[in-house]
Amino acid sequence: MPRRRRDGGRRRLPVPRLRYGFLGAGALGGAVWLAGMLDDTRDWFDRQTPVRKVAVGGDLRHTDPEALARWLGDRLRGGFFTVDLSRMKEELEARPWVRSARIGRQWPDTLRVRVAEHRPQALWSDGGPWFLVSREGTVFKPRDLADGSNLPRLSGPRDRLGALLDRLDTLRDPLESHRVSRLQVDARGAWSAEVDGRILLRFGRRNWERRLDRFLRVEREWSLLDRPVRRIDLRYPDGLAVAPDAEAGQKDRSATEHPPNQG
Repeated sequence: MPRRRRDGGRRRLPVPRLRYGFLGAGALGGAVWLAGMLDDTRDWFDRQTPVRKVAVGGDLRHTDPEALARWLGDRLRGGFFTVDLSRMKEELEARPWVRSARIGRQWPDTLRVRVAEHRPQALWSDGGPWFLVSREGTVFKPRDLADGSNLPRLSGPRDRLGALLDRLDTLRDPLESHRVSRLQVDARGAWSAEVDGRILLRFGRRNWERRLDRFLRVEREWSLLDRPVRRIDLRYPDGLAVAPDAEAGQKDRSATEHPPNQG
């Protein structure tokens, strides 16, 4: 009696795995060949339409436009149509003095670059190295800080930088011909300022506006900043104390009999 097939009499056809493998390899090879052709085509196209000139403009006080054009030229990748302007803009705006940049193409072979620089307002430190601070509050550090040597020096924590800039503006406007050379807030929140590099104003921790108004009223009447004064203490409840520069060893002369408020 003949044996019955275990698979019910159905024949299994071999799977053409080898054929699929050849097809996959052929597709991959075709993709590689096509990519190579595209790269060759792009290289040829870039050679036909090169960027021959980078023109840099803007109100530049701290940046040499010719040096910046050479710097950009060294980083050019591609031709007139294929150069990545977004990447160039990003690299350019990472430079210390550059606040913003616009880059555009000008037919047939020129890139036009417009640069806006940071305008430094002060030097700032939180106890470590000094940085420049722009009018917008941006902190940056060029290789050489010589351009900031005549700027006011702000000292205090990073999270008080905005308050330092605001109070610097509040002080500068009414002082007119006098220069705020330093403004500081310490870890306790006590404020002090130096005017003309020689007179220390001590405001304390509280009542900044009221104490500043009091000082300005006295200054308008007595012109203390034009006198040989080394310190003005505003931490009194109803007045202020003045330490004359010529009498550094003498006890402070006070505009009130009340002791200073240490806050």
